[in-house]
Amino acid sequence: MRGLTDVIKFDHQGFRSDFVLDIVELGPGGLRKSGTWNSTSGVNFTRTYGEQQKEIVEILQNKTLIVTTILSSPYCMRKDSAEKLTGNTQFEGYAIDLIHEISKILGFNYTIRLAPDGRYGSNNKETGEWDGMIKELLEQRADLAIADLTITFDREQVVDFTMPFMNLGISVLYRKPVKQPPNLFSFLSPLSLDVWIYMATAYLGVSVLLFILARFTPYEWPVPNPCDPHPEKLQTQFTLMNCLWFAIGSLMQQGCDFLPK
Repeated sequence: MRGLTDVIKFDHQGFRSDFVLDIVELGPGGLRKSGTWNSTSGVNFTRTYGEQQKEIVEILQNKTLIVTTILSSPYCMRKDSAEKLTGNTQFEGYAIDLIHEISKILGFNYTIRLAPDGRYGSNNKETGEWDGMIKELLEQRADLAIADLTITFDREQVVDFTMPFMNLGISVLYRKPVKQPPNLFSFLSPLSLDVWIYMATAYLGVSVLLFILARFTPYEWPVPNPCDPHPEKLQTQFTLMNCLWFAIGSLMQQGCDFLPK
């Protein structure tokens, strides 16, 4: 069966399948087709970017837009002049030059009006009302606003922003670290205090254990003088100090002049 939206098919759940919908939009001349949608490839716009831009220019052609702003140097300032200036000629600045160039490209006229309270626009949490330029836009007393207006989450909920025309590079700030003089024990910094305590404990434990074992084993009690096979007193090299020295030499991989037998 073929209908207005092509062949009528249904899936196993009873929903339409394999159909195409036309995307239309309302323009000055009425409804106009701008694309299609189908269940396989999704949205497909038939109008090119150039055609969309041309339509925007046609819509704005010879229209007069109300532009709201605030006095904020160097974006918008009153022009110094000996004569009394009125209208758009009384303002100058970066934002004024920007909206002037945009109007020449798109072919519209504009009238600049300052926000009555001179504020950017903030939300009163108690009343839910906005002030400043945002209020002018919400109450449709202005068509657009141009100023050094920061894009915030609250403002994005009520108005649409264009791409930023200027990035100031503001980011998270933190205090620059002050260089401290080196500490006497700065060589201990690579390892934590717990690790150094464990290493010292292991070092002392190994040294004491080596000293005890050297006392018990007969191999560490050699005859001090080979000419006297029956000496009255035997000697061992592994005294407590020598055990500490042997352990630190092994830890530093430097060796020692005596070794256990």
